[in-house]
Order: sequence, then C-alpha cells, then structure tokens
Amino acid sequence: MRICMLLNAVYPTDIRLAKEVKSLTADGHTVFILSEADEGLPDREEVGSATVIRRPFQAAYAGLDGAVAGARTLTTGVVESWMRALDDVVPEEGIEALHAHDLPMVHTALAAGERHGIPVVADLHENWPEAVKQYRRGSSLGSLTNLRYLADRVTRPVFRWKRIERDAVRRADRVVTVTDEAADHYVENCGVDRSKVDIVSNYVSMDTFGDADLRDVGFEDEFVVSYVGTLGGPHRGLDAVVRAMPAVVDRVPNARLLVVGNGEEYRCRLESLVSELGVGDHVTFTGRVPFDDVPSYIAASDVCLVPHQSTGHTETTVPHKLFQYMAMSRPVVVTDVAPLRRIVRETDAGMVVRPDDPAGFALAFVELAEDETRARTLGQNGRRAVERTYNWERTGRTLRECYRKLSDVSDESKRSTELSTV
Repeated sequence: MRICMLLNAVYPTDIRLAKEVKSLTADGHTVFILSEADEGLPDREEVGSATVIRRPFQAAYAGLDGAVAGARTLTTGVVESWMRALDDVVPEEGIEALHAHDLPMVHTALAAGERHGIPVVADLHENWPEAVKQYRRGSSLGSLTNLRYLADRVTRPVFRWKRIERDAVRRADRVVTVTDEAADHYVENCGVDRSKVDIVSNYVSMDTFGDADLRDVGFEDEFVVSYVGTLGGPHRGLDAVVRAMPAVVDRVPNARLLVVGNGEEYRCRLESLVSELGVGDHVTFTGRVPFDDVPSYIAASDVCLVPHQSTGHTETTVPHKLFQYMAMSRPVVVTDVAPLRRIVRETDAGMVVRPDDPAGFALAFVELAEDETRARTLGQNGRRAVERTYNWERTGRTLRECYRKLSDVSDESKRSTELSTV
C-alpha cells in the first residue's frame, strides 16, 4: 500500500515513527510522511526509506484569517491547512491509506479518508485526554498569558477530549496503541471492537541499543543512577529521586544521580531542590544530548530509572527508555504504575517502588549498590527479555500484520464497489 503518515511536528524527530517506516517499507509498502516545515529543511526529501513532504502548517494560524481558521479547528477537530495539503498529496501520490500519529490528527485524517475513500489508522502513542489533564495540571502561571493555550483549554476541556477520543477510535479502521492497558481502555471505556486494536509497543531496535557503538562519557569510579528522557514536568517523578539522594550518599558515598535530557521549567525546579538538599556534588544534569550518545550514557550507568507518578496517562503508556535500559543489561528501578510494574515483574529485570517515595528509592539504590551480583542478574534478565520479546523486530511484525488486515479489507471493499456498478 501507499501510506501517508500525518505527523504534527517536524520530521525527523520521532524515533517510533522511524521504526514504523522501516518495518512497513521492508514489507513492501511505500511510505510518505506529511509533517511541519522547518527552516533549513527542504519541502520534500528522502529520509531513510520514507519520502517526507513538509508544509508550513503553523503559518496558517497567522493573522485574523488564521484566528478564524483556528476557531473552526477547535470546533470541528479538522485542521483546514492539513486538509488542503491532503487534497493535493492523496491524488498526486496515489495514497491508499492514512496513518495519523496521535489523537489531534485523527479527525483530520478521518475527514480526508472519507473524502478520498481510503482507510485510516489511528496510531495513539499515548492516552491523549489523560496526557492533557496531566500537563495542564503542571502548567505554570505563565501559560495563562498564551492566548492559544487559553483558547484550547476553554474550548477543549478534558471531558471534550474524551468525547473526541471515543469518536475517533470508533471511526478509525484500525487503532494502534502501545500497551495492553491502553488497549483495554479503548475497548472498555471507548467501546472499540478489540479485533481492530493492535498493540505496537515502544520496544527497542536491537541494532541501535543492543549492539551500539559506545564512547567514554566518564563516571567510571562512581555508582551512577540515571534517568534518560525529556523533563516534561512533575509527573516524571524525579523530585522523589532527588530527595532520596542524601540517604543514598550516606550509605554509598560515590553515588551520582545522572539526569540526561532537558525541559527547562522542570529542570530549574529540580536544580533548586538539589541545592536545597546540598547534594550538588552528587547530581549531574547533562541537558539534551544527541540521540546517538544515549547508549553511551546508559552504558555508564549502574542503575536506570523510570520514576513516573501514577496518573491516568502513565497507567496506560510505557516509555522507550525502559526497553533501552533493559537492552543494555542495566537493572531498572521503576514505580508502581501498571505497565511498568507488569513488565519489570514479568521479566525480573529490576525493582518496583511506590511513586513519590524517597525512602523507597533510597533503599532500592543502596540495595543494588551493595549487591552487585543481584544487580548484574537483574540486568541480564532484562537483556534476555528484550532479545526474546521486547524488541522492535517482534512488534514490527504486528504493525505489518495490521496493514495486511487493512489491505484485505480495502481490497474487499473495492471488489464490492466494482460489483455494485456492474
């Protein structure tokens, strides 16, 4: 099939999408990615095995006409600038299926799919209504001066996002999600037929993390506890980890908390907490690092973290970082939220502690520092689990099967249409 993916961001930026493209093109599909334009990037280019088509969609919101178009989008969920682009791209490229990444793009894809008579895959990386609730809860007062943010908050409260979600997943031809818990949510809370839901999780490519080329990033003589990922707000749960550090350093004097990634507002909050607790000599913030360097920082770590708080969002999603850690044979410490708990206990790859529990984190870190044999065994268990189950090579087959099913339905629909016109 000739597939057009809709990504409301600049590509290449999304590692999940890149893995999906690789799987689909290896199965004989042709993939186009319609994405936001960016200065210095061409309107059209080949990236990997996909053709990327970029348009300045955000520019459509400039001026009075843009404000009117934005108001219509808030009302209907259909983005007019994307519809115009799809009206060009679909016939020009012979597109046979639309693949919308994340909930805000699904209604536009559905409208275009209906107009052009092609199926739609809703690829839901996260529980969007719960993510909205989570991020709005952590928003600063400065956000209230942003008119677009205020308009979105007023016109699309969380309960409306939930209605949008129910409508989108019921109308989509296939629904792709990342965890068993998310699939259960779409079936039980949104009324979706389970047979049209495919779980394509955020598993790791073994050629990227299993056999990565590493460089020396330091920390050789330290016991390193690391977190790798975006500092997207308090739900990341790092406050409790920082609060655990005085007790950890008391038992493990060479302990270091390594935070790899950025997010200015939350990082400032964490740095203030580090200063308040007097553990600045034992905490390092690297800021954003190139993706190619991530395996080296994981390799320099003794323990790796996913300390998420329990929210409606975290209870139905799972981050790439968990499988990246496991692929590199590092024991993990995660919090007691459903997907993390399930995977870590099934694989015996690490320890599970309560969210927001500094004492629990401290005990886990100290135990792993003092028992190297156990730490090594947990890391080896994680590596084996990734090799056998939690790898992209395996979950990519599910995505390919999703498109085989979609293609079968599309072919049957075409045959029915042809017979009805005879």
